[in-house]
Amino acid sequence: TVLEPAPVPGMIEDTPNGPLPMIGKDGREAWQVYARPFDSNDVRPRIALIVTGVGLDQSLSQAALDRLPGTITFGFDPYAANVKDSVATARNLGHEALLGLPLEPLDYPRQDPGPLTLLTSLDPTQNGDRLAKLMGKATGYVGFVAIMGSRFEAESTSLLPVLTALKGRGLMFADDKAPEQSVVGPIAAQMKLPWAAGNIVIDNESDPAAIDQALVGLEASAKRNGAALGIAALSPALLDRVATWLGTLEGKGIVIAPASAIANHQTAAKAAN
Repeated sequence: TVLEPAPVPGMIEDTPNGPLPMIGKDGREAWQVYARPFDSNDVRPRIALIVTGVGLDQSLSQAALDRLPGTITFGFDPYAANVKDSVATARNLGHEALLGLPLEPLDYPRQDPGPLTLLTSLDPTQNGDRLAKLMGKATGYVGFVAIMGSRFEAESTSLLPVLTALKGRGLMFADDKAPEQSVVGPIAAQMKLPWAAGNIVIDNESDPAAIDQALVGLEASAKRNGAALGIAALSPALLDRVATWLGTLEGKGIVIAPASAIANHQTAAKAAN
């Protein structure tokens, strides 16, 4: 499967932070143009798996490229060296790409997702500057996947300008909360921002048995709702288990899809009245 080469002329804005995605004059958006093609008429339950933290550990990231098929979506750590080259390499192998978006967790700064973290203590302009720096890290990605963010997402005055900025640049947002717990879901639905949420999140401490259990949960969720998203931190155990698991899906009538093919296919929680 060949992905559209990036950047597409007319869909890029040159800025001091590097080339940032923009919606083309013809209305084309990055989340669709840079997506891995997927047959939208496929009626089988679909699962997308975003493997996050790609790029930080070079040898582990290389192993992910070697062992995982292009149907698996990669989430690149924004602090990794040469994110731009890593994204380009992965896309050449057919992987759809997202960038990690560090958002303030509840126990910040005890847990600190790094120097470009969007914070509730910053004003929208300051967070916008950080977002622009993150966006300029690479080209050809379809959007962002949240890194933490429980505190940030609970603060609509901080969250709304960021979601508006993503929408304005034609990007999608993958939340690391379950669809029914995602604050972003109802807002995204209202503003027509392409959105997905992690039905299952697998952290990098997970042992093989826990990973297997999580993948089974993902299958159940996809069969129940038609679509499910798994967000999994890159680890040696994850690579082993996912490589084995992928071979079983065809027989179960489940199709593996890129993250963009899950966008807007999950039911958002109802907005609080």
